[in-house]
Amino acid sequence: MQPGPNANGSAGGYDIGADQLTSIGEDELEETNPLAIVPDSHPIATPARSRASGLEVVPAAAAPPPAHVEASQVKKEEVETKVTAWQTAEVAKINNRFKREEVVINGWETEQVEKASAWLKKIERKLDEQRAKALEKTQNDIAKARRKAEEKRASAEAKRGLKMAKVLELANFMKAVGRVPTKRSFF
Repeated sequence: MQPGPNANGSAGGYDIGADQLTSIGEDELEETNPLAIVPDSHPIATPARSRASGLEVVPAAAAPPPAHVEASQVKKEEVETKVTAWQTAEVAKINNRFKREEVVINGWETEQVEKASAWLKKIERKLDEQRAKALEKTQNDIAKARRKAEEKRASAEAKRGLKMAKVLELANFMKAVGRVPTKRSFF
């Protein structure tokens, strides 16, 4: 292409079509992992991105690019573009690997938490069963003690009643006979 007016009417510049802007030697690394995270592609051109893609953001009033471009500068820009692409790919790989490791770690953590919670629930169930058994045993022991105490009270009341009956019978006998009770009793 020769310098001169181009299709969009700018005077004396190179017309660079969008289809001519392909990256040189960049092979995209294809991720086959469905959990892979793809780096964001920002549509807004920054000076670093425009340099990396080979586009130079030039104001309309700026001078047209020189007709002669040095090979060393082209080579330098090509190297910078490849380095930037490699850096972006490596950062994306590192981030993807980190995200996958993070997913694995989070899964392991969740599994451990669920395992510990299940163990705690099992122990709580056993403790509830032991508490229920202990409560039942205690209530049975209390009921047994109350029954025995009632039986002992009844037995003591019966003994008291018998002794009272004997004393009253003896007192009635002594009154009938007219004898005074002695200091020693033989019963």
